[in-house]
Amino acid sequence: MPHTIASTRREFLKQSTLATATAATIGAQCTTAAGNDGSRPKAKSKIRIGTRINPAWMRSENDNDLRFLKQIGVDYVDIELDMIDGYRDTGLVTRQAFKDLRTRFEAVGLQIERANSTLPHYLNAHIGRPEGQREIDNLRKCAELVAEAGCPVFGIQACQASAHLKGGGARIGWSRKQGRGGYGYSAFDIETSQQAKPTYRVTSDQLWKGLINIYRQVLPILEGSKTRLAMHGNDPPLYEYLGNPQILCRFADFDRLLREVPGKNTGITFCVGTRYESGEDIFEGIRHFGRQRKLYHVHFRNVRGTLPAIKGYAEVMVDDGDMDMAKVLRTLHEVGYDGVIDYDHPMSIVGDGPVPKQYIALAVGYMKGLLDSL
Repeated sequence: MPHTIASTRREFLKQSTLATATAATIGAQCTTAAGNDGSRPKAKSKIRIGTRINPAWMRSENDNDLRFLKQIGVDYVDIELDMIDGYRDTGLVTRQAFKDLRTRFEAVGLQIERANSTLPHYLNAHIGRPEGQREIDNLRKCAELVAEAGCPVFGIQACQASAHLKGGGARIGWSRKQGRGGYGYSAFDIETSQQAKPTYRVTSDQLWKGLINIYRQVLPILEGSKTRLAMHGNDPPLYEYLGNPQILCRFADFDRLLREVPGKNTGITFCVGTRYESGEDIFEGIRHFGRQRKLYHVHFRNVRGTLPAIKGYAEVMVDDGDMDMAKVLRTLHEVGYDGVIDYDHPMSIVGDGPVPKQYIALAVGYMKGLLDSL
């Protein structure tokens, strides 16, 4: 009996010592994995920085304006197809012209992240006019070239009510104002915009029918490719604007589009500014579409005021608006967004020339700082 008790005691001590050593080893491994402060290791974000550019960026000697973008940490550009020779006149681009533009970007270390088609070239299709089918055929050919080039995002724009004004694109309701130190920004007022008289009238049903028809014909071109079709939505997000309806103003409208034209290659260009202007909760929107893996591109800009609250808003510097942009970025990271964020609309800063280099440097530096803080 004494021998048995002694053996049991020795075995207990042996097991206790082993357990203590094992626990210490596991604890050390956890501490190493987590960091010296014992916190959980941080997952590196896959979010990247891009910038929207226009033809003015292509006019500098030796493409130094493009080199500037690369030098401040931009790797991706968001373009409109009218930057490519021939598109503005015909709504079409050739394979060679698109290749030439991509080669020019690649020479300075830039890649096309989003190639955006422009509304005038499928306006007839969107409102159901007979000429619309030819426009859709052209759009399909453009989509084929974008997919062939491996560009991640092909953009289609919602039909803007401004397209139905004489001359098109009129910015009635907009004004220029000054922020801190006199920087220039755009402000929108509903009452002023209501003074506009459309050249002709359309209906919401027309716009939905036309948009769904466009999508159903273009989307099959992208199936099996790495290119995804992304819709931006209306800006300003008003269902009645300049005397005509608009149809993509709230999260529910994007839900409808995704239901009507389902597929792995269809989703959203999530404009943080426009979504905030609508008065909806942008964080809920990011979570809602992010969990569905439908966020394909993000316009990362700040705004002051909303349409429901003050009947207008101001597009201000990225660090000067109502939104907590760090929280916006964290929420994108939390839902696994792995695309590009770009500043979208530039502000006017003293000393800038034809292209807004100073504001872009500020915005890119701000975004890089937020990314590093994740």
